[in-house]
Amino acid sequence: MPDHVHLAVSIPPTLAVTDAIARLKGSASHYVNQSMAREGRFAWQSEYGVLSFGQRNLADVVDYVNNQPARHAANRLWRPLEPTNDVSKRRA
Repeated sequence: MPDHVHLAVSIPPTLAVTDAIARLKGSASHYVNQSMAREGRFAWQSEYGVLSFGQRNLADVVDYVNNQPARHAANRLWRPLEPTNDVSKRRA
């Protein structure tokens, strides 16, 4: 999506979620700023959301992430994964 990204990742229990996110954001920012031609520097917003899920839901979550553009186009969003202040966009 042009204004946000969803990722399904496995974080080992020995790594704090905040540390994993910091590493991910840092690596992605470095890659974009060093490898891609763009105007201005890329930077993440300071906020992020985390949702945990179990192995039983993994296939559904991965499917959701892989089909983000189609879900957004059809306005078929999962509320826990797509928090928004715009009530007209909220659909289960």
